[in-house]
Amino acid sequence: MSQKQGVAPGSSAGGKIWLDKVGGLVLGKLIKSGGAGSVYLLPGAPTQVAKLYHPHLDRVQNRRKLEAMLELSPELPDQLENGRRYVQIAWPQAAVFDGEGGFAGFVMPLLDMAQTAELEHILQERQARAAGLPTGLGPKLTLAANLAAVIDALHQQQHYVVDLKPVNLRFYRDSLYIAMLDCDGFSIQGHAERFPAEQFTVDYLAPEFQRKGMPAGAEPAQDRFALAVVIFQLLNFGIHPYSGRPANAQVPTDIPGRIRDGYYAYGVKRQKLMAPNATSGHALMPPELRAMFDRAFGKSPKAVRPSASDWAQLLRTYAQRSGGKLTVCKLKPEHQHFTGMACAACARDTVIAAAANASSQAQLQRIQPPAARQHAPGQAAVPVSAHPGTISGRRWTVAVVLVLLSLFILLGLSIWASSEEEKEQQQKIAQEAGRERLRWQTPKPAGFLQSDASKLLHTLSQDMSRGDEIALTRDLQLLYRTATHNNSGYQGDQVRQQLRTTLMEGLGALPGYQPDLANTYRDQLQSDPRDYLAAAALGRMHLSLNEPQAARQYFEQAVWARPTDGVAWLGLAASALLRGNKDDATHLAALGYLTAQRYAIQNAMPAEDGEAPDNGLERTQRRMDRAGAVLRMAQSGAYPKRWDQALAEGVVLAKKLQALPPLPDQPASVVRDSMQTVDYGPPEPAMAEGQNRLTVSIGASGALTAVQAEQVMEPFLNQVVLLAVKSWTLQPAVQHGQLKDSKVDILLRYRNGRVSFVAAPENKENP
Repeated sequence: MSQKQGVAPGSSAGGKIWLDKVGGLVLGKLIKSGGAGSVYLLPGAPTQVAKLYHPHLDRVQNRRKLEAMLELSPELPDQLENGRRYVQIAWPQAAVFDGEGGFAGFVMPLLDMAQTAELEHILQERQARAAGLPTGLGPKLTLAANLAAVIDALHQQQHYVVDLKPVNLRFYRDSLYIAMLDCDGFSIQGHAERFPAEQFTVDYLAPEFQRKGMPAGAEPAQDRFALAVVIFQLLNFGIHPYSGRPANAQVPTDIPGRIRDGYYAYGVKRQKLMAPNATSGHALMPPELRAMFDRAFGKSPKAVRPSASDWAQLLRTYAQRSGGKLTVCKLKPEHQHFTGMACAACARDTVIAAAANASSQAQLQRIQPPAARQHAPGQAAVPVSAHPGTISGRRWTVAVVLVLLSLFILLGLSIWASSEEEKEQQQKIAQEAGRERLRWQTPKPAGFLQSDASKLLHTLSQDMSRGDEIALTRDLQLLYRTATHNNSGYQGDQVRQQLRTTLMEGLGALPGYQPDLANTYRDQLQSDPRDYLAAAALGRMHLSLNEPQAARQYFEQAVWARPTDGVAWLGLAASALLRGNKDDATHLAALGYLTAQRYAIQNAMPAEDGEAPDNGLERTQRRMDRAGAVLRMAQSGAYPKRWDQALAEGVVLAKKLQALPPLPDQPASVVRDSMQTVDYGPPEPAMAEGQNRLTVSIGASGALTAVQAEQVMEPFLNQVVLLAVKSWTLQPAVQHGQLKDSKVDILLRYRNGRVSFVAAPENKENP
């Protein structure tokens, strides 16, 4: 196979991949590209697509994971209905390789995305109507039953979704079959090992994992909880089971906090500190269904969350028409309700209409002028005159002032009381309508992970290739900022300081693979993942074995542990050169020299006996020179000469980078073109027109960290606004050249089924 001219992962259309030694496929159009890889059509296999992993990812681990998926495939065959084929799950079918025989990715069934919709879009009636999706209870029960069946099939093979939420799920519009995508991101069971899922969403994270995260082996419990949340939302107008109206300020305002503390307001037993959403239909669900939700969300230590199989069996009896457990509403045929129960959809419409009417009446009362004072017919107003001499002029003036002052006080009290009464009335109206103030914040990050460092290093390489000086300065600053959080604990530890000197400057730094020493270093990394010395030593060993990909991973770990250490950057440069990427090697070497110079004093080596204390600069330069010489011996042949050239060019480039200006100061902002007007469907009276003010929090990295609205809005509109905000391009504040956490205010207006946004005047950055 090595003689074939194939393509590396991530190549463009027209390249070739290989299923075996003779079976090749030409890549067609690129249809999707994400963090893990790119997906291509296959003209020679029209019912399949190929997913090729990005070159910088760990091919060895990805291949092991794929082999586990191929061996333990879930029993979810394609469904054939009315001559059409419905792929329920885009599960890998075979591995593919590049022209040199290297693992590249896999092929999987082609899923007709145009015929599917996000599950998120059917939760709210208004959004479903706008998208042409069914709105009745019957289709939602069918979807819930189908979803539970698919999850059950995965669980049978001990695979788990983990990040299970409506926005990650799709379904076919006509048949209501579930369509599962991105399965290689699931938690996969392999041979005596588990490949964990890397993502989860705190609004769907089980309460026992809200404080300390989800440990290994907890995937079944997490999937059971998240599945119950999604089913609850499907059957209850999109309402989250931990939303509602708090009784006091002690109740958390965010969904994760309420999950953590057990504020489930829709149980058979009333939650004293949390009232249900006024538009909820939970009270009109059958007892057996409510009991299932209580098992999923209740606090009873004896309760066991329903499994996906439990849900599938129960929901199937309601979804089947022959079961007779669902009835068409007599008042509104588009509604369905549980047999023997009132129509929850009609009850919801009544609450919303009543709230809208009360709101209109309150507005009329505010703008209507008070009635003029009436006199009896024929009676004229009689002026009051003072009797001469009764009150002196001065006393009369004092009396008038006192009377006027009393009137002003009474008027002020009246206005204040009226205002307070009006506020209470508005709040009551809002609560009756189930309106809430939008409050959202990103889950607390688990710290700067190794995968984060890998992504940022890849971004820095792209910045260098493009010559984007501002992006380079910004991304370097973001990486250096993590150094304060990744202290590997060497300070004050003389033994480790001596080990550091030995590894970096002594014979221990020479290349060559020594199994016993490698095992020792791996043990050190196991006990302390931030032991950047051990990581760098293992990187050099893998360079000597001509394994640049493995070497890069260890050097990336060293940079993650101590991003201000230039020696680890030189290791990355050597890995790039061994992979044949000379430009990347030069760029990384330049970043290594730049980093070493900036942090020379901080990273000064301990002085040896008889030597003067190090001021940082001279010994850091000697250390970089020694590291360069050691890495030169990693391979023979033409490599040393190419390494010398890469280092020389890196030194020159580092001097240019030193002269780069700092980031220009700027306030935090939202890129105007990204604030698009959003359509949310035909408006209902309760949300026909209005405006609000958002406070958007932006992290130093430019990531959205929180959103808070000034006024309450209908939950569906909150959801529309939040989805819009999450799509914006944000610019963090810069002060004195340093990126800062900051906030911006945005005005929004909704009218005629559309919501628009504009930056608020006098926007101030709040670091």
